[in-house]
Amino acid sequence: TKREKVVDKFLEASECETLIDAMPEQWKDLTRFLILSGLRIGEALALNESDIDLVNREITVNKTLDLVNGIVTDTKTLASTRVIDMQPELYALSRAVLASNRRKRKILYIHGAYMFFDLTGSRAPYDAFRKCLRENSERVLGRKITPHTLRHTHASLLAESGFDYEEIARRLGHEDSRITKE
Repeated sequence: TKREKVVDKFLEASECETLIDAMPEQWKDLTRFLILSGLRIGEALALNESDIDLVNREITVNKTLDLVNGIVTDTKTLASTRVIDMQPELYALSRAVLASNRRKRKILYIHGAYMFFDLTGSRAPYDAFRKCLRENSERVLGRKITPHTLRHTHASLLAESGFDYEEIARRLGHEDSRITKE
């Protein structure tokens, strides 16, 4: 039914914690980051560390990873190019990820600028994350979810917290709030 389809599009707050706890260590930060930021998976994987401004507590979204061709391109729409203010949880996570990245790069002797990367310094692989997310969500939540479900979750959590649709639409990079409401 339509109601069942809507319910499957997002996670409740308690389900978020259950899922994050179940994810392997290498995917916990990306999972949490997607829930807290509302970024599309391609936007998150295209992020460089220079896109994270800890001083002003902002994330600049100005590119996306084309998941089909494996190349970085412009954002999906003009409205998708945006600056996101970091709430305290996202700020703390971003600080921790950047600090962890410095340690990993030093230990592994790798150079690079990606916010999320693998053990070779290459961009974190989308297919591996998607597969892990699907398998772990099915195991601990009883249903398969996609990375886009985490974006819907972010929007739902904001709406539940009292943000209006216009604010949520701007944060998600939607051209108008009609898309957000749908």
